[in-house]
Amino acid sequence: MTNMLEQGSQWLSDQIDHYAASSVLYRRGSLTVPVQAGKGRSTFEITDRSGILIEIESRDFLISAGNLLLDDMPILPEVGDRIIETIGGKLHAYEICNFGAEQPYRFCDPYRYKLRIHTRYIGVIVSL
Repeated sequence: MTNMLEQGSQWLSDQIDHYAASSVLYRRGSLTVPVQAGKGRSTFEITDRSGILIEIESRDFLISAGNLLLDDMPILPEVGDRIIETIGGKLHAYEICNFGAEQPYRFCDPYRYKLRIHTRYIGVIVSL
């Protein structure tokens, strides 16, 4: 029997890639791969060493897990990897990071089709 919820998750992932995403470069070291990425945001509450509660907002990229390949090998995001987005002809870099005890990514669905990757803005870069 076909799992309709799994089919729906795959369909939704494909729709995001097709209608609500743009091309970005995923980079780890000297390796890069172009992928389609939707955009989102997450907020995290972290208590600093003084006990002060800080709210942090992450720029999230929604990427299909099956498209995240480096050297033809599937990977999962790691802290320090970067996502490069072209905006207005300039290259904007975002570094993958974790906030507090959070992982640097989470799956958007129970079938692991789509990744929500947490980043922080690094700035405009001159070249790859």
